[in-house]
Amino acid sequence: MYLADKMKFRFSATIFLLAGFTAWTVTAEPVKFAEHVKPALSRFCLGCHNNEKQKGDLNLSLYVDKANVPGDREVWQKVAEQLESREMPPEKKPQPGEDVRDMLIKFIDGQLSIADCTGPKNPGRVTIRRLNREEYQNTIRDLLGVEYRAEEIPGDEVGYGFDNIGDVLSLSPMLMEKYLAAAEEIVRQAIKLDAEPRPFVLQVKGDKFLSPSKDARPLEDGTLGLYREAEAGADFTAPRRGEYTVRIRAHGEQAGPEPPRMKVSVAGRELKTFAVPNWKSEIFELKTTLEAGTHRIAVAYLNNYSDQKNRDSKLRGDRNLFVHSVELTGPPGPTPAVPESHKRLIARMPQRGEEHAVARELLAEFSARAYRRPVAEAEVERLAGFVDLAMRNGGGFLEGMQTAVQAALCSPHFLFRWELDPPELKPGEARELNDFEVASRLSYFLWNSMPDAELLSLAGRGELRRDGNLERQAARMLQHWRAHSFLDNFVDQWLQIRNIWEVAIDPSVFKKWKEELKGMMKEEAELFFRAIVTEDRPLADLLDADFSFLNEKLARHYGIEGVKGGKFQRVTFPKDSPRGGVLTLGAVMVSTSTPTRTSPVIRGKWILQQMLGTPPPAPPPDVPQLEEQNAVNQTASLRQRFEQHRARVECANCHNRMDPLGFALENFDATGAWRDKDGKFPIDTIGKLPSGVSFAGPRDLKTALKSGSKFVRSFTEKLMTYALGRGLDYYDRCALDEVISKAGGNQSKLSGLVAGIVTSEPFLNRKTAGAAE
Repeated sequence: MYLADKMKFRFSATIFLLAGFTAWTVTAEPVKFAEHVKPALSRFCLGCHNNEKQKGDLNLSLYVDKANVPGDREVWQKVAEQLESREMPPEKKPQPGEDVRDMLIKFIDGQLSIADCTGPKNPGRVTIRRLNREEYQNTIRDLLGVEYRAEEIPGDEVGYGFDNIGDVLSLSPMLMEKYLAAAEEIVRQAIKLDAEPRPFVLQVKGDKFLSPSKDARPLEDGTLGLYREAEAGADFTAPRRGEYTVRIRAHGEQAGPEPPRMKVSVAGRELKTFAVPNWKSEIFELKTTLEAGTHRIAVAYLNNYSDQKNRDSKLRGDRNLFVHSVELTGPPGPTPAVPESHKRLIARMPQRGEEHAVARELLAEFSARAYRRPVAEAEVERLAGFVDLAMRNGGGFLEGMQTAVQAALCSPHFLFRWELDPPELKPGEARELNDFEVASRLSYFLWNSMPDAELLSLAGRGELRRDGNLERQAARMLQHWRAHSFLDNFVDQWLQIRNIWEVAIDPSVFKKWKEELKGMMKEEAELFFRAIVTEDRPLADLLDADFSFLNEKLARHYGIEGVKGGKFQRVTFPKDSPRGGVLTLGAVMVSTSTPTRTSPVIRGKWILQQMLGTPPPAPPPDVPQLEEQNAVNQTASLRQRFEQHRARVECANCHNRMDPLGFALENFDATGAWRDKDGKFPIDTIGKLPSGVSFAGPRDLKTALKSGSKFVRSFTEKLMTYALGRGLDYYDRCALDEVISKAGGNQSKLSGLVAGIVTSEPFLNRKTAGAAE
């Protein structure tokens, strides 16, 4: 457990008290283990945790001076947590006053802080992790310009409350198959094989040429036979003006002193006459310029000969002409429209013989962006080899580029966020990340996507970490539209409102409920969080703001008048409104309810865990469920039934912390609508925080939460966990203190927290594998 308040003398062993003890008084005096801490432990703790009686396997009598505290940090951290949560001492045992409890907690945290914040720094180590589904989609969009929804890729596991944690982002064989299929589909969208302008080509078989003469007849094999002088023609349409090539495949049947002669005319103009050899099919080619429009191409047999009785065998026979086909090719049309992704990947097409060189050029630029770092010559050569292979197998340049890009998208260098440690580092040694690694950390933190050109340019020049560039880049990125992905994903997971889809509100209990409201509530939460960030408002406004974003249907559900239309708009609440801030969002109320009623336990646990960072322990086994009652025929209010339910001693301690917080929100029913009664019973919202601060209803609860530092610290822990992609550990406490201090403590804004995180020791450094952390 980290310190609740930023300690002024974190690196000093001296902790000053603000008030005296219950049984004795110490004012403005350094806290000493022997004089202050040990007597308090003896009075309130050693009765159950001594040499003879070691409840919870804990013996505190072993600790005789303050040097023992950092030496057994897990023991003392647990002691501080139990004291702070008021789980210890047990309810029926003598209780220390708040000043004594506070003294013990601060002394323990102070000693641990001294140990953690002096000596060699431990920045922690993030497990190599693949891109999660959201990051993959966004990276494909920014890398290729393809909007790809990875619906076939399964959702990601969650660790420490978020789905970007390295420890849970592994890659199974089945998932690899999904990525292979996805890459194939993506490159089909990105690179179009029909992107080059194509020439006009028309092929007409000989039997399609028509003639009024019976001496020009079509044959069964598609050939046109000309047995006497005759002409046959066919119409075609030239799509555009330009030079056309006519190729006629024909052969002759020789007889007499000369071969058959074939005249070719186009658009009424005689172009050329050819001598057609005997029995050998050949192609006869000519060129002509045509206007766009319909034209006629004609072939004519000019020199018929027939003499079956000639004494000279060389002159005996029947001369004929056979036309197999006619092909016309014309000028290419305009370049087909191609998507932006194609233009981005295929900046130019190669001339014949330069395919490999152009492929290397294009793939060098692409792979550097895909891998988010400089690439080696050998890496580019391997990708260009796919283009060579495709062309050797009869494919084209574009097909080869498709294959090369697909290979890059399936590479571990694309799918994973690599931070490879140099081999010369010793196990457990810390190192600075290079600028490209920092650029990736920054972009996947604030954009859930790859670095853009500006980040990569700064990294390439080695300037990203210099002269305040990190802070300036973070500020720029937070205001960019790409930050919406980070903001929406973070708030959805922080508030756990992704769970809203799992709560099936019972329409038989809530007659006015519509399922479409879930999506609207989720959008309200996201728009509200975006506004807090983009307007650079204090974090306290997350707990209590006088506005939200509603459309007509959602406003009507909340009982708010004056909002018209389906478009979301900013709505300011009246001063006496209980709404405002994340605690009263409809998405939160629905996500923390059951299908038939509210759940003060779930809501209270949610506040402890998500707002205060002090989650309760798991419930004991075999705890019976609360008996459900019809809202009309209830024999007791929900609060009364919960009080009966938690009468078990082993349940009471946690429920005493959770339930009052949940009941403060009980005026909001399971659908987030306001109510004054629970069935026929008035709603009791009076409660007390673990610190002893009383409240009644959501407005008092928000005020109470804002007055302490727990919320800011808890929120910062969540944000830092999201930024680093790992859970925080004891060695992160000093960096966490520094981030909050730099951002202004309880007056922190998200922009200040982000600036502190991206310049912090854990964000800019990593520890190598192989040593205990």
